[in-house]
Amino acid sequence: MARNDVMDKVIYILVNTREQNVISHGISFDEFVQSLSTPLTNLLLLKHQSKNSEFHFHTRLGYVLNEQLDHLIKEGTYKENEFCWVDFEDMFTLDTIEGQELAELLYLGHMKKHLSLPFFQKLNNRFVYLTEDDGWLNKIYFRFWSDFYSSLGCVLGEKLNNLKLDKSLMSFRKRKNYSPVNHKVLHQLNTLFTEGIVFSFLHVDQSRSQTVLPFWVVGDYYDMDEMNEQFLEISKEKPKGQIVFDKKQKEWAITINS
Repeated sequence: MARNDVMDKVIYILVNTREQNVISHGISFDEFVQSLSTPLTNLLLLKHQSKNSEFHFHTRLGYVLNEQLDHLIKEGTYKENEFCWVDFEDMFTLDTIEGQELAELLYLGHMKKHLSLPFFQKLNNRFVYLTEDDGWLNKIYFRFWSDFYSSLGCVLGEKLNNLKLDKSLMSFRKRKNYSPVNHKVLHQLNTLFTEGIVFSFLHVDQSRSQTVLPFWVVGDYYDMDEMNEQFLEISKEKPKGQIVFDKKQKEWAITINS
């Protein structure tokens, strides 16, 4: 199976609660942006190849304003190059960034890790987004874990909406059949998230009454080729559990297998 096909069919999640970041595979920048319940404000670009960003002279970094985000997504330069950013609320605060803060920001973009937890009072950023290959291996810091749960729940629902699960329904595919996975359901996976789990859309099963999305625990990985190799092996075994969508009640539930 081709690399992009794998990325489209599985989502890997590894949560580091102490450092407030998530390693993910299978979720791209555009999917992340569209999944947020509270829209992004502006982006300070730590590493990028965009030709349409603005330049901030004090920090000597590029930035993208909220109204330019759609254009950034359409441009698509983030897909094949390093793409690292922090969000910020107010343009005027960029002028007040001091040397130590700038050094920490540059370190984030260069090393893809933090010196101290990367939530800056002046920027009031909710996220730090770090990747060398978007969607294949992303590292995102979350100031608020509620953003993680709402984003992941939305992405899982949208991935299912984009699958052609039933050929008899193909003419109605524009209809959104799946709502975001409820955060209360995802909270039940907290321990497993810290162990590294894969949601597999290759193994989705559906009947008239429900759709079942299985997941497996695969372990801690920072090499996604190795993670996918491990998943291909472990997916031959019984899944750790399933997220189940009740089509009549329009509700999500979870089962954990013993």
